[in-house]
Amino acid sequence: MNGKSVPGLLKKAAASDAISFDDWKQRARKRFKERKTGELDFGYVTETAKHVNVYGKYPKSLGLNGIQSAMSRDNKQALGIVADMEIVENN
Repeated sequence: MNGKSVPGLLKKAAASDAISFDDWKQRARKRFKERKTGELDFGYVTETAKHVNVYGKYPKSLGLNGIQSAMSRDNKQALGIVADMEIVENN
């Protein structure tokens, strides 16, 4: 397999001299599923078991000042959503 070693068992059948290889199946990493917890003006907030993610897309037509104000507004909204999540989890 492309010059890489693969854990497994190489067997030779006594009767037919055929060689067989049984690779040991490795368990895939567990992927944490994202759950959408809130909507922002230009994005959304998701939550996994380990992280809180904030996604945003801003149109260039807003201009520099418009994008800056939209980002700060979205950050304040995201902080409010995270605070609401903490209140719900603690109760």
